[in-house]
Amino acid sequence: MKLNPRQLEAFRTVMLTGSMTIAAESLRVSQPAVSRLIRDLEVALSLRLFRREGNRLIPSTEAQFLYAEVDKFYQGIERIERVAEDLMTLRTGTLRIGSMSALGLTVVAEGARRFVQDRPGVRTSLDVRNSMSVLELTSANQLDIGFVQVPAGDYPGLQLIHMPKVDAVCVMRSDDPLAQKDVIRLEDLHGLRLISLNPNNPLQRRLDAALESHGVTGMSSVDTTSAHFACNMVSGGFGVTVCDPFTASYSKYPGITYRKLEQSIPFEVSMVFPGHQQRSKLASDFMGIMEQIFKVPV
Repeated sequence: MKLNPRQLEAFRTVMLTGSMTIAAESLRVSQPAVSRLIRDLEVALSLRLFRREGNRLIPSTEAQFLYAEVDKFYQGIERIERVAEDLMTLRTGTLRIGSMSALGLTVVAEGARRFVQDRPGVRTSLDVRNSMSVLELTSANQLDIGFVQVPAGDYPGLQLIHMPKVDAVCVMRSDDPLAQKDVIRLEDLHGLRLISLNPNNPLQRRLDAALESHGVTGMSSVDTTSAHFACNMVSGGFGVTVCDPFTASYSKYPGITYRKLEQSIPFEVSMVFPGHQQRSKLASDFMGIMEQIFKVPV
């Protein structure tokens, strides 16, 4: 037996409306067309599905059993349509984000907040790690999008997109004499206690090269892998630091402020995606949010 989907649609609509005429209006066909579809279905099933009592259309017991199964089928189709629509409009799904800590605790967290605000049905996760861990997880398809600070080079299994460059800033206490300046020259750092980032940090390497070229030496007090910890140390009066502008502006440590550097020390970040699969619409949408955040001066 091969059932005609149009016959089943007509049958379900008649059961829902209780009327051939209303069903015809709902299906945008003539009433005789609906009657013919029901009659053909009865012939195909060798069953009597309806009987008339005056103006009323009474479904048989067999029709009620059949309707229960037909309705399950159509509800399943409708659920699939809703899911498909949600996927098209980015209202459902999963987005796995990974980020280096300097961004994961600042702008990526802000980007995630904006992203989920309009997409409550999307399950979003943010994993904050070091850049190499983010690269490894993205390459293994355990993250949909990552934010890293990496040297130039090839990274097999990954797609890299460079974010707009931003310049590092100098962070100091609000009562530090440096805070009286609008712009900090590298020479202003000479002889000061400098809280450095890890020597392998690309930003720190650029800063060290710039300081050396200007003959600037400081009293190195401590180095750390975390720009947030460096800002915390500044708050405690241990010295000054040079870090990315996002950490400086998002930090809530008491008594600190930051100023632009006269010399550009670029803080370069890349977005990474798994290289062996098509980028999801959710990941592309989040990428757009982050690109917009990076374009706004901090």
